[in-house]
Amino acid sequence: MRKAWGGIAALLAVLALACAPAHATPPTQRIASAEFEPADRSAPAQFVTLPDTWDQRGVDRRLQARYRFVVTLDAVPSESMALAFTRLSTRHRITINGQVAADEGMAATNLGLPQPALIELAPVLLRAGRNEVEIEVSHMRNGGLSAIDVGPLSALRTPHQRLLLLGIELQRAMNMACLGLALLLIAIWWRRRVETALGSFGLLALIGSLRNYGYSMGVSVTGNAFWADWMLVAVNTWVAALFGVFAVALVGEHWPRYRRWLLGVAIVVPALAAVAAGLDRLQELRAFVYPVLLATVAPGVWLCVARPREGRALAALGVGAMVLGALHDYAYQAAGWLPVTDTFWMPYLMPITLGTVALLLVRRMVRALGEVETLNAELEARVAARTHQLERANAAKTHFLAAASHDLRQPLVTIGLLVGLAREQASAGPVESLLGRVDGAVGSMERLLSGLLDLSRFEAGAVQPHPTTLHLDEIFAAIGANEQVHAAHKRLRLRLRPTQLQVHSDRVLLERILRNLVGNALRYTTRGGVLVAARRRGEHVRIEVRDTGVGIAPEHQQTIFEEFVQVQASAQGSTLGMGLGLAIVRRSATMLGHRIGLSSTPGRGSCFWIELPLATTSSGAPRDAEPAAAQPSRLSGRRVLLIDDEDTVRDAIRDRLQAWGAQVQAFADIESLQHWLAGALDTAPELVLSDYRLRQGDGLLAIEMIRQRFGAVPSVLITGDSAPRDLARLHEAGVRVLHKPFRTEALLDVLAT
Repeated sequence: MRKAWGGIAALLAVLALACAPAHATPPTQRIASAEFEPADRSAPAQFVTLPDTWDQRGVDRRLQARYRFVVTLDAVPSESMALAFTRLSTRHRITINGQVAADEGMAATNLGLPQPALIELAPVLLRAGRNEVEIEVSHMRNGGLSAIDVGPLSALRTPHQRLLLLGIELQRAMNMACLGLALLLIAIWWRRRVETALGSFGLLALIGSLRNYGYSMGVSVTGNAFWADWMLVAVNTWVAALFGVFAVALVGEHWPRYRRWLLGVAIVVPALAAVAAGLDRLQELRAFVYPVLLATVAPGVWLCVARPREGRALAALGVGAMVLGALHDYAYQAAGWLPVTDTFWMPYLMPITLGTVALLLVRRMVRALGEVETLNAELEARVAARTHQLERANAAKTHFLAAASHDLRQPLVTIGLLVGLAREQASAGPVESLLGRVDGAVGSMERLLSGLLDLSRFEAGAVQPHPTTLHLDEIFAAIGANEQVHAAHKRLRLRLRPTQLQVHSDRVLLERILRNLVGNALRYTTRGGVLVAARRRGEHVRIEVRDTGVGIAPEHQQTIFEEFVQVQASAQGSTLGMGLGLAIVRRSATMLGHRIGLSSTPGRGSCFWIELPLATTSSGAPRDAEPAAAQPSRLSGRRVLLIDDEDTVRDAIRDRLQAWGAQVQAFADIESLQHWLAGALDTAPELVLSDYRLRQGDGLLAIEMIRQRFGAVPSVLITGDSAPRDLARLHEAGVRVLHKPFRTEALLDVLAT
């Protein structure tokens, strides 16, 4: 029963509390007057209107004084109250009903500057009815007190934070940005000392930004309020002097007397301020010095506004804002003509002015670079001309690649295979000679298209070098076997000097480089001959290809290794190709990391050279046995699947393979291959030969279908594509590739390996 009565009592207590009237939130009050009295009681107490500015009432700005007023409350509030000041000295002591609510002290490092403040009043400090508030303040300058808002802390916090954001934090942010830009200007001047305008304005902005930031700190970094006051005078003096230096440098004037005056002001005024600070007379000196500083910057203002031909409006805007801000701050700080609730303008105007003047300085730098641009005009013209040449060369290459596309390669493959087959079957006589000439013409066209394909493979990244130890005499023997016929046809002597040197390089790429160099030398030589020799140079081997040809003029020696450059074509007709051989040499040598070069005398011949690293082994690895030539007999009886959608190419390849003894099963498309695979016997083909482009798919798909049916069958893809994307795809697929156009020997080599 007791527990029941206890529960009922507790419930009634809760209901009573819920029904009891809550303390109403006190409204916000504005205190617009207060009793003022000097702390030393040197004058009688008097009521003053808030905001109260001491300078306007003739009160000593460094006086220590008290303000008293009464706040009436209907009841003790349940939440914290607050006193909100637009301006309150950073040196203050506040008591409520005789109890201390805030005490910032009177330390020497505290400058006593008026700033926004929000003082929290705990409920224990307050009482119902009259609450006596006493505020004791001390100022270094700008003495006084703003009107006071009294109300709940929650209601006054947001307006106070907004006031801090606009009055303090915005100043700091703008001047920190100004400081960063000033450091940038100083850095530019440090690297380019002739830019005096940049340097002086950067120093001006640096010192001014630090001064402006100091306005919002409220404490002294020197530890003494009077020396902090001296520092502000000195900084203002140096800012004025630097502005004069900047103005003179900006317009390019000398004005030696004005410069001497600026130097004197920068030295004398801070010295006088130091003496006045020691005698506690700095305020009197400030009233005299600031008008002198305004007069000092006046000639600079006139120079900036009246003299520049460009940007006069920007100069007038920026300098006018600075002057207006200086006049306002003088009236606020030194003269005391403005109320204590005012603020310094320079912390806002200087960053804006810096950006304005920075535009002028950028324009000045642009004009200063005019001479350099003039000196570079010739170089730029040459670059433009060269760019135009490269664009034309690239357009020519694109046009030719389009012409030498898949459709052009197809008949070449057919002609090459059929001519090779006809030469084997023709008897000696005029027909065999005629077929030999046709075969030579087809070979020339195939070499041209192969050169284009090589360039495309380099661009696609499909060429990967595999360096190893090579015997140069083997490379020389292979080149001699291929090029002696060409030399004999032109009645030239081709000599390859025997050598025992070994080098570290890629066999295929090195042989291609030397073949192109030898072929190029034979092409441009009409009498005499070509010599290929190797000599050791320290840890390298230099291979030289010398000829007695027409030579190369000095102005063309820098471009001879570029694509489609043919400096002798106009002189010797159009049978010299399209200038791809030396371009392939350069690409290959660059990929291998080998140096190439040339020396030439017009009319006497040329010497092309390539420098390779000497093989590190002394005795060298045993030489590879000479690769046995692929023999047609190796294809005898082999089962080959052939897929090609071009009837003429398919028939030519089938006839060629059957002539070598292969058993060929040919298909025209993916669909016919699928039907065959569906009913194929278990006897697997021994080799797959497929074109890359097929109807209903491509060669990679055909090979994948065959391998799914019979396993990993050796496969070869035939392609005439030269697009880098297609070449890269084939390279990633990892299958052997035979590029169109190709000769009978190339087909036999790839099938017999």
